[in-house]
Amino acid sequence: MEIQLRVGLQIGGKPQCRVVALAKEQGQVAASLGCTLSRTRTGLPGDETTCAIPGPRLVEVVRNVEATARIDAVAESYAAADIRRFAET
Repeated sequence: MEIQLRVGLQIGGKPQCRVVALAKEQGQVAASLGCTLSRTRTGLPGDETTCAIPGPRLVEVVRNVEATARIDAVAESYAAADIRRFAET
């Protein structure tokens, strides 16, 4: 299964090393959940993933992450207000 996000991020599984080829040869931002072989060899913890970002796209990716973080902060403040409001009733 592969997922495409707004910046064109492709998330896949096996093989994990394909993220490098996708970034270098196709200019795509790619992440991998990893395969057992690669995780074992590299010591990659189960709560981490690998990601390859082509250099020319780094600014675009950072801007998208920052924009998403701002939106998430607003949503978080609304949710926190809801929690306080419901706790009072």
